[in-house]
Amino acid sequence: MSHKSYKHWMVVFLMCCLAASSIGLCTNAIGVFYTPVSQSLDVLNGTFALHATLSTLATALTSLKISRAIKKHSYKKILLIGVILSSGATWLMSYCTSVYAFYILGILRGIGVGIYGMVPITVVITNWFDKKHGLATSLALSFSGLSGAIFSPLLSSWIIHYGWQMTYRFMAVCIFTLVLPALIIPWNIDPQKEDLLPYGYKERKQTIHIQNNKVNLLTISFICMCLFTLLHTSITGISQHLSGISVSIQLSATIGATLMSLAMIGNISTKLLIGLLSDLFTPVKAVIIMILTNCISLVLLFIGVIHKETLLLYIGSFMFGSIYSVGAVGIPMLTRYFFGNKNYAKTYSVIGFLTNVGSASSLTLIGYLYDFTHSYQIVFIIALCFHLINLILLGTICLKR
Repeated sequence: MSHKSYKHWMVVFLMCCLAASSIGLCTNAIGVFYTPVSQSLDVLNGTFALHATLSTLATALTSLKISRAIKKHSYKKILLIGVILSSGATWLMSYCTSVYAFYILGILRGIGVGIYGMVPITVVITNWFDKKHGLATSLALSFSGLSGAIFSPLLSSWIIHYGWQMTYRFMAVCIFTLVLPALIIPWNIDPQKEDLLPYGYKERKQTIHIQNNKVNLLTISFICMCLFTLLHTSITGISQHLSGISVSIQLSATIGATLMSLAMIGNISTKLLIGLLSDLFTPVKAVIIMILTNCISLVLLFIGVIHKETLLLYIGSFMFGSIYSVGAVGIPMLTRYFFGNKNYAKTYSVIGFLTNVGSASSLTLIGYLYDFTHSYQIVFIIALCFHLINLILLGTICLKR
């Protein structure tokens, strides 16, 4: 059986498409709807953002079970169900006149995203790649940032010219279209079913560590990893509020959309970079570099908001994209690095659940923090504190290995 073929990289391309649809459009680009829809429905920003929280929680719960489901059933059939749920729910949002309808549809969209989002994507890449795992992961998940960078200003423009209702319909079509290649092209989640081995398997099979034994989920290392994941991903929601941050200091909605787009460009760049750094050094060193980069971005955003300095906001937004490099690429790589390949589906199903819980909680909490304090300053301070705690947690895991 071959361990290197065009099929390995074709699978990466298909995962790029799934990431662009599930994470890029359904998660990263929805922030442009917060202000126009909440104003149209005459509700608080945080109240409307709750639909995104419910959506992400639904994704988290789905992620707990999806790794088992894709082993037992044809993934293409499961994938079709997922994209119908996510695109269909998005289309129906265009007809909503009540925030409660958004809550119900948000849950349905979240289930769809969980079916073909982060956990399935990383499980597939882990199955198909041994060598160059970091590069393959970063390539696939960078497309979630590319999708967000392209669609954030595009959706914002469509909202201005066609209204948020019609824009939801355009978005639904895009969500489904991006998944079409994975539905049409023949492929399998397990390379051995296609008489192939994971990429680079022969070169690495002698270096696999004893970490591949069964893992105890109640160890200090795993608990620290879970807490690290929860705290880190609870910061990611800031990017969805960059448009609101712009408006809060009397800057235009166009500048706000640009900030979100820059964050997505930073998302792409740092996801590619963290994969290369991980393959060059170790996942731990790569993650630490990205955390420190994100700390700098938070300081720039803090100062930029105080002084209404657009340049600082632009630079800070771009650098803030590094938050996704750890959440989307770094955490899966750390899970594989600390707990091994054979335990990956089991350990990452739990960690993937917490990834979505952290993201879900931040979307609403940040919205309400602004509603009640009329400032985003406290959010930046809390985020910096979380980063400090996470560096300590990462050091603890390394010492316990």
